[in-house]
Amino acid sequence: MPEVILTEEVVQRIEAQRSEDPVFALKYKALIARANAHLQSPTVVELLQKEDGEIHQAFQGFGERPVERLTTLALAWRLTGDNRYAERTRTELLQLSDLETWHPENFLGLSRVSLAVSLGYSWISEALDPQDHQAIRSALVENGLKEADKIYGLDTLYFENGWVAPQRWVYPTPVPKTLPDGTASADITWPVASFNWNVVCNAGMIVAALVSSNVEPELANRIIERAQESIRNGFAMFAPDGAWSEGPMYGALSARDAAVLIDSLSSVLGHDFDLSKSVGLERFGEYLIHVTGPTGMLFNYGDSDTRTDPVALTWLASYYNQPSYNLPTVNATPSSHPAFELIWQQSPEHELIPPRKEAYWSGGLGLVTMRSAWDDPDATFVGFKAGPLRSHHNNLDAGTFVLEANGVRWAVDLGIGNYQLPGYFIDKRFDYYRTATIGQNTLTFNEANQIATRRAQIKEFGQFSGFNFAIADLSDVYGQTKGTIMRGIALVDDGTVLIQDEISSHLEGPVAWTMHTEAEVSIVGSNATLIQDGKELRARILSPPEAEFVLRSANPCETPYDSECQLQNPNSGIKRLMVDLNLDAWTSPRSIAVVFESEGQATYKTAVPLSQWSLTASLPNNSERQ
Repeated sequence: MPEVILTEEVVQRIEAQRSEDPVFALKYKALIARANAHLQSPTVVELLQKEDGEIHQAFQGFGERPVERLTTLALAWRLTGDNRYAERTRTELLQLSDLETWHPENFLGLSRVSLAVSLGYSWISEALDPQDHQAIRSALVENGLKEADKIYGLDTLYFENGWVAPQRWVYPTPVPKTLPDGTASADITWPVASFNWNVVCNAGMIVAALVSSNVEPELANRIIERAQESIRNGFAMFAPDGAWSEGPMYGALSARDAAVLIDSLSSVLGHDFDLSKSVGLERFGEYLIHVTGPTGMLFNYGDSDTRTDPVALTWLASYYNQPSYNLPTVNATPSSHPAFELIWQQSPEHELIPPRKEAYWSGGLGLVTMRSAWDDPDATFVGFKAGPLRSHHNNLDAGTFVLEANGVRWAVDLGIGNYQLPGYFIDKRFDYYRTATIGQNTLTFNEANQIATRRAQIKEFGQFSGFNFAIADLSDVYGQTKGTIMRGIALVDDGTVLIQDEISSHLEGPVAWTMHTEAEVSIVGSNATLIQDGKELRARILSPPEAEFVLRSANPCETPYDSECQLQNPNSGIKRLMVDLNLDAWTSPRSIAVVFESEGQATYKTAVPLSQWSLTASLPNNSERQ
C-alpha cells in the first residue's frame, strides 16, 4: 500500500517538532481536540443524509467535511495509536465506499470524496482487514477512477469537433452551457479548462490513482498520465505572478489541492512531473498574504468570500523556504485542515526573515494592495483591482476597491452571489447586481456594465516615503480609447486614503461614483460621516466643488439589475454611498476626488492631477503635497 504524504518519517518529524516548539504543540493539541469532537458526532454520510435529504446534494460544491474529517482522524491515530481514531476512520471509509455512486454529474464533489477516501485509506491501511481493503479499493476504482477515465477520454473528441478549447489565464475560451452531445459542460470539460475545478478534480484523481496503483496498475497509470497533462491548464492560473483571477478564496483552495497533489506524487513516485516548478505557484503565498487586510478579511473580488483556509501558506513557506509567508498576522484565520497544518509546518532554514513590503502589485491581474502597517489591527488597508475581466467567477469590477481602517472594513465587496440563479455562470451572469458593474465600488456610466471581454491596466505604481499609490487606465472596459478614464488611489502616511478619477471631456451623460458600505452614514453636502462598531470615518468630496454625496439602496429589486430579484441576495444592511454627476453640464477638468480620513488625520484641501502624483510624492515636504 503506497504511503501518500504521511510517511513514517513525517510522523517522526511531527513528534520531534511537538516537543521542541510550543506553538506547534498547541496545533498538535488542536488536532487531537478536533478528532475527539469527530468521535462524538455523526459520520459524514449520516450528517449529509440528515441535512440534505438526498445524498447526491452533498456532492455539489466544495464539500470539505470528508477531507478534513478523515485526515484529522487518521493522523490522530498515527500520532497517538489510539484505536478509537482508527475505528472511526474505518467506519467513515466504509460508509462512503458503500454508497452506490459518488455522482459523477457533480464531479467536483466526486473528486473531494475521492481525495478524502484515498488519504484516509492510505493513512490507516495497516489497521484494516482484507475485506475493508477490497471494499474501499473497489469504490475508488468504480466510483472514482473509471468515471474520470471516461471524461479524460472525451478530450480528443472535444478538440476535433471544436466544442471546447483549453482556457488561458488572461483570455479564457468560454465553455458552453451544454455540448452537442447533450452533456452539461462544467462536470465534463474541466480537464481542458483553466479554473479551480481543473486543479481540484485532477488532484483528487491522481491521489486516488496512486492509492489504487497496486490493484489497478494500468488504469492508475493512465489516469496519472492524463491528469498530470490536464492539470497544467489549471496550474496556468498561477501565472505569471501568483495572483488568482477567480478571487483569493478559490485561489487558496486550488493552492491547497496543488500542495496535496505535489506531495502525494513526490511521496509515492519520487517526483512531481515538475509541477512544483509551475510559473507563479511559489508566489501565490505573496499574493494571498497581501490581499488579506488587517481585519483578517480578504479583498474578496469576484465570487470570493472574505475568509478562506490559509493552510496553503504553510506548505508554500516550507516547500519553497519562504518563511515570511508564515509570519504571524493580526486577525489571521485558522486553518480548517489541522492535519495538513501539522504535516506541512516546518522550522524555517533562515533565522533572519526579511520584512514584508507594505504595498503589493500584481501585473498579471492588475491588482494593488497598500497598508499602513502589518502588525497593527487598526492599520489602514486598501485593495484596488483593474485587470482582465474575463475569467470564471469574475465580476465586471475594474476600478473597484475595499478600504479598512481602525479595525473596520468600510468599503466592502459584496462577494459571492447566488450560484443557483438562472444562467449565473453563462449568458445571464451580468444581469445580476452582485456581478454587474453597478454592484462594484467603481464608476458607472448611465448604469451600464463594463465590457466583459476587455481589460484595465495599472499604468503606474508608486512607493514613496509616506505616499503609496496606483493609477489605472479603465478606458478599455468602458469601450473608450486609452487615457479617457483614469482612476488613482493613494495611501498617505497618516492613513488618509484618496480616490481620484479623471474623465475625458468628450464623454457625455450621467456618471456615478459608488462605494458599498455596512456603516451607518450621515451626509451633509460634500461630507459624509460613517460609523461602524463604535468607530468613525469621514469622507469628503474634494472635486468637483459642487458635488454632493447621496445614499441609495443596494437591494437589486430597487435597481435596473432586478432580474430574478427575489432570488438575488437582498444585500441587507448594505448602503450605496454615491456621487451622481452629469457630464453634459461639467466643464474641464473633469475630476472626481474623494478623501477618507479618520479622526486626527490631516485635512487635504486640494487634488493634484494624476499625472503629477509621482512628482508630488517625491517632493521633500510630503505634508504639503495635497
